[in-house]
Amino acid sequence: MSDPNGLVAADSGWKYQVTLDGWLAGLNGDVGIRGLPAAGVDVSPLDVLGDLDGAFAGSFQAVGDSWLLYSDFMWSKISTDAEFGRRGGTADFEQTQILFTALVGYELPVNVDNMQLYATGGLRYQHYDVDLSIDPALFPTIDRSGSKGWVDPVVGAALHYDINDKWFVDVMADVGGFGISSDITLQGTATIGYNWTDNIASSFGYKALYTDYKDGGFRYDATQHGIFARMALKF
Repeated sequence: MSDPNGLVAADSGWKYQVTLDGWLAGLNGDVGIRGLPAAGVDVSPLDVLGDLDGAFAGSFQAVGDSWLLYSDFMWSKISTDAEFGRRGGTADFEQTQILFTALVGYELPVNVDNMQLYATGGLRYQHYDVDLSIDPALFPTIDRSGSKGWVDPVVGAALHYDINDKWFVDVMADVGGFGISSDITLQGTATIGYNWTDNIASSFGYKALYTDYKDGGFRYDATQHGIFARMALKF
């Protein structure tokens, strides 16, 4: 998120930011497909370096007239081992993920210099392609795959605070689902950043996303969490 006073203003009065993001996210939770018992996936943020098959993420932001327009996108693919069922056994787990969030925010009055706080609302789309090659302890190997996508409404807040002309803090958080698609989905990001020039900034921090979703034979109850970095171009 950008400081409305720190960006180079367009003629319209709006300021814009495009970013390239990196999220070294571990995955912990249970994933089940096509009626099989859920497989327990436990990949730490450090382990994901060896399990990550590919990733791309970025965002776009516009600020003006007390409004915030924000969207981000991520595609990633990981492959790892998982624990399967109560009777033991292992599973080869592969997940391809697409995340897209679109938010509209309105600035709230705060009596703190150099701080902008926005109430936000919008939608988050999640899509997962999951493959499980299961080797139960007492039964023949089973191969299953499943694909699911859904949209959740989300509400939250976004905060930007300038420590000084160079250093800043960004925090974003939201909650959604409410049983409409997911039972619940929660996301939070906190970073500290540095303005290298009027047009280029970078930030570093932590991001987490939890989702509890089930539909028929598909179950996704998992948390992604890990180090988050961002390189921003402002105009």
